[in-house]
Amino acid sequence: MERSIMTRFLLLLLFTTTSAFAPTRQHQHGQPSMLAKPQAAPSLLSLNSASFDDYSQTEPTQWLAYQDTLVGTGDVAQEGKVVTVAYKGTLMSNGKKFDEGPGISFRLGEGRVIAGWEQGIAGMKVGGKRVLRIPPQLAYGERGAGEKIPPGAHIVFECELKGIASNQFEEALAKSSMTPLNFVAFVLIFGNIIRHLLME
Repeated sequence: MERSIMTRFLLLLLFTTTSAFAPTRQHQHGQPSMLAKPQAAPSLLSLNSASFDDYSQTEPTQWLAYQDTLVGTGDVAQEGKVVTVAYKGTLMSNGKKFDEGPGISFRLGEGRVIAGWEQGIAGMKVGGKRVLRIPPQLAYGERGAGEKIPPGAHIVFECELKGIASNQFEEALAKSSMTPLNFVAFVLIFGNIIRHLLME
């Protein structure tokens, strides 16, 4: 009876611990998060792109513009795929960095990221690097985001497509903060604990 209670407790601990690795939707200290939708903005994957060099911050109908600085050689980012993107975000007005991350994972087409990302990441190949110039209507709109992104801001993202999940296991791993090595170690440790308890 005592062993059964202990086993249930460890299984519950295993479940809650793995759940703790789920990514948060907001950064701390009021920083903007690419996983946070600013407002009801279009998240179509069809790319209405403008000339990168002719991008205008004063043109109210300005569309997204992008430039590939390195074309990747891997799989292509498409709607429905879980992609992992490293990024650095700056304000176009003064070049001030407001966010940076070594890799964030999301499913293209779910609308969990700003529309400029939905449109701008689609079509990239793994290993590729792309600079996005995003107008406010495809980013944080007239509300802005916290203290770092003012209302009506045009923003720039330097993006690198790090990977595309090819199966459900890779999708789950990409959406967690665990590395493959950490995941294997985690499973082995808890597996041994549970096996030990069951053999007593």
